[in-house]
Amino acid sequence: MIVLAKTKYTYRRLTKVLVGTLVIVFSILIAGGLLIFKNEAPRPAKIVTNTGKTLVTQHELLSGQAVYEKYGLADYGTYLGNGSYLGPDYTAQSLHIYLQGMNSYYAHKLYQQSFKELSDFRQGAIKDKVKHEIKVNRYSKTNETLTLTAAQVAGYRHLTRYYRHEFINNPRQAGLPENMINTKKTDAFMYKGNKVDQLTSFFFWGAWMSSTNRPGQAYSYTNNWPYDLDAGNTMSSESLIWTAISVALLVAGVGVIIYYQRRYAFDMDATYQSADQMPLLDTDFAITQSQRKIAKFFLVVVGLFLVQILLGELMAHYYVENEFFGIPLQNIWPFNLAKAWHLQLVIFWIATTWLATGIYIVPRVLRREPKRQGLLVDLLFWALIVVVVGSMLGEWASTLGLLNHNWWLFGQFGWEYIELGKFWQILFIIGMILWVIILMRGFIPAMKRPDNYDRKRLITLLFCGAIAIPAFYLASLFILPNSHVTFADYWRWWIVHLWVEGIFESFAVILIGYLMVDLKLTTTRSTVRALYFQLTLLLGSGVVGMGHHYFWEGDHSIWLALGACFSALEVVPLCLLLWEAYTHYRVFKDSAIAFPYKGTFVFLMWTGVWNAIGAGALGFIINAPAINYFEHGTQWTSAHAHGSMAGVYGMFSIAIMLYALRNISQQKIWTPKMDKLVNWSAWLMNIGLAGMVFITLLPAGYLQLKDALEHGYWHARLLSFYQSSPVFEILWARIVPDLVFTAGVIILIVIVVKVLRNLKPADNAKAAAHFAAVTAEEAKADAKQNN
Repeated sequence: MIVLAKTKYTYRRLTKVLVGTLVIVFSILIAGGLLIFKNEAPRPAKIVTNTGKTLVTQHELLSGQAVYEKYGLADYGTYLGNGSYLGPDYTAQSLHIYLQGMNSYYAHKLYQQSFKELSDFRQGAIKDKVKHEIKVNRYSKTNETLTLTAAQVAGYRHLTRYYRHEFINNPRQAGLPENMINTKKTDAFMYKGNKVDQLTSFFFWGAWMSSTNRPGQAYSYTNNWPYDLDAGNTMSSESLIWTAISVALLVAGVGVIIYYQRRYAFDMDATYQSADQMPLLDTDFAITQSQRKIAKFFLVVVGLFLVQILLGELMAHYYVENEFFGIPLQNIWPFNLAKAWHLQLVIFWIATTWLATGIYIVPRVLRREPKRQGLLVDLLFWALIVVVVGSMLGEWASTLGLLNHNWWLFGQFGWEYIELGKFWQILFIIGMILWVIILMRGFIPAMKRPDNYDRKRLITLLFCGAIAIPAFYLASLFILPNSHVTFADYWRWWIVHLWVEGIFESFAVILIGYLMVDLKLTTTRSTVRALYFQLTLLLGSGVVGMGHHYFWEGDHSIWLALGACFSALEVVPLCLLLWEAYTHYRVFKDSAIAFPYKGTFVFLMWTGVWNAIGAGALGFIINAPAINYFEHGTQWTSAHAHGSMAGVYGMFSIAIMLYALRNISQQKIWTPKMDKLVNWSAWLMNIGLAGMVFITLLPAGYLQLKDALEHGYWHARLLSFYQSSPVFEILWARIVPDLVFTAGVIILIVIVVKVLRNLKPADNAKAAAHFAAVTAEEAKADAKQNN
């Protein structure tokens, strides 16, 4: 009884803290979401002149949004700063062109001259008049009508002429085919009429809501974004105030978190005292049928990885040349299609790695092969192939105008990171649910066993993390092609930030903890305690921290406070994970004995480094409102995206893939030469990634931010910016790190192919016997640790 009392550690307090934290942060997030319905900019039933003549109906406005989505323009330019960065920000550009039209109107009306012919004094007077005129909100909530002044009507018509010139018979847009938009064809969610004109109305509405004051407020629906002095759009005082508060909160948060981390010893305690005491690990054991079947998943992983980076290199080339060394590839793979595939493939190959690793773990936790598990694994594999191939072909057909009426179901859905058509989104969710079912068949029985409590808690955390992956992707189902952009972006960031940067991050942390225990490197109890602490920090700051994406999209200004403060705190847990990176590095360096997982720990080390640099530091410099106001949608954002997605999730996925491959392959192929190949792959990829970030993206982003401060955001997003010196030369220099990174990927492909040619034979009975022996050994080790 004394022993039982001593070892009965329930994690009750840690569970209460974690659950309580989740309740609080999700309550804040959902409450903030509910404010959308009261604060989003109105979509008028009609836009009329001051004489009552209808210019735009709501049908035409929504049709313009559908045109924007169908042709994937969010993967070429941006709207409200969200999207891709080769093309312009259509909100900022439309606002600028709209103002030019109003200036021209008053120049002819007042002085019978063109605006350029006027003196500086008269130009200044007109600009001041226009600036005040556009701030007045003339939307009538009673009859849902937006009335424009005569000058605003002139501005709208000037904008219409501009985009007719841009999108009709004009091949000058880098990376896009000529006449990409079919001006006459009416597809789903569209309305009859000229589609380019309808697209213009959608752009004009964005310019209107970004420059017109909210009712009863002295700032626009987008908190005065984008920065444009001619529109009177300057940074609000709240942005500066909350930036200062967030920095102060970061300093305080660092002290508090470090105190609790040291006070309660939330470290993963090693099971060994020195390198010569590290446990001997034997990988010469039998595997089950389902474990062997995951090999084909990894072949798909490296194939998708290679295609993804080649598309990234093609996009990088479009920044410096409209064609690809004289080959008009934009007619086959326009920039927006390459960007859609590039983003989609990174999610696919990372998710596939996690699916396969989860499948591998099932027999280990159950201690045997579940019946007909191999059949379910094959079904999941082919479902994955159908989703990947089907969605990519659909996006290609939709973007090039070959798939029309059902574009939103099977083609390009139109929102960055959610390019999959709605049919493929649903099929993807079904596939992830099938994966959870595969895990359930092993995890749930293991969680019910009466043996070691600490190990069961670790398995429970891992299973809950797995369930969260399909659960949070359900947010994509709330978005339709005619959803209000503010409403759509609210849920879209649940996918981009909460699902990818929150749930993925949490699952990765738990899986690392599981691997450390499974490899006998850390004690179970200390690992579970550390996981509770890390999850509380990650989700406690990250869930509300996603509010920095809501600063300028037309949501409530309360996100300036919430997003600024919680985004600053996000940096702390990410930097604390750097200590875990050092732990992984130490395991790798100290293993003078034949440690079989050196490759895994090399990539885990890089995961921690990029967590601190790519996700933490590069995220922090762009998330503060006072910086984000000018930086939003520049190459600094791209630097953060590459550092966090490729550096964190990419390196982590490769690490767990190598772990699984090491276990399902024959020992004979893991020679010192193979270990060197793994090291070369790791170093080349990380040197290449560092080169992309620090040689190209950060310097280009710095110059772009400087340009935005000097000339306005619209100017910094012009294609001419990328053609100016030294930006042009910096972009060309990216070819060197790109090639270095590609070399690392090719070496990784060679490693995977070698492994797949030397797989162990499947033997369920021998594998069960091995698991029984391991279980007995684990029981002894856990009893010793708990005593």
